[in-house]
Amino acid sequence: MYADGGVDGTRCSAQNFLYAHEGPFCPPITPGAVAGAPDGYQLVWSDEFDTAGLPDELNWNYDTERNAAGWYNNELQYYGSHRLENSRVEAGVLKIIARSDKAQISGISDYGGQLYSSARLITKGKRAWTFGFFEIRAKMPCGQGTWPAIWMLGVEPVTWPANGEIDIVEHTGK
Repeated sequence: MYADGGVDGTRCSAQNFLYAHEGPFCPPITPGAVAGAPDGYQLVWSDEFDTAGLPDELNWNYDTERNAAGWYNNELQYYGSHRLENSRVEAGVLKIIARSDKAQISGISDYGGQLYSSARLITKGKRAWTFGFFEIRAKMPCGQGTWPAIWMLGVEPVTWPANGEIDIVEHTGK
């Protein structure tokens, strides 16, 4: 995943790749190694973000289920669904944009009093793997109050936190 930007106009972009391997263990990764699939792996999924507009619905869902009730970490943002203002693909880049726009989001049916809007994209129900090697390129925004994260969760029927969580990165902007 690759991202750049700051508060109010934070832009995030991503390139995600998954390489699968036959067998339960991934080979060790050498720090600073050149990106690419380890020996014995083959590419089974990627999103190159090569179609302008909203993120590809074959790969991504919008996570909005707790907008009205509030989120677990007391986030101050409303996570928009299908809003180009918050998530879009441009020139091979996925942009996730945080905005200060209470007036524009306050009339949406699942609005919960948030001051900001952003997007929360997940592959739940579309993509899932048991074993693999993930390659993600990311640059996090530097704005105060931001908390971008990339993580993986287990699949249902077990729910979080019992299904586990692997945090790839959580960055608190200070």
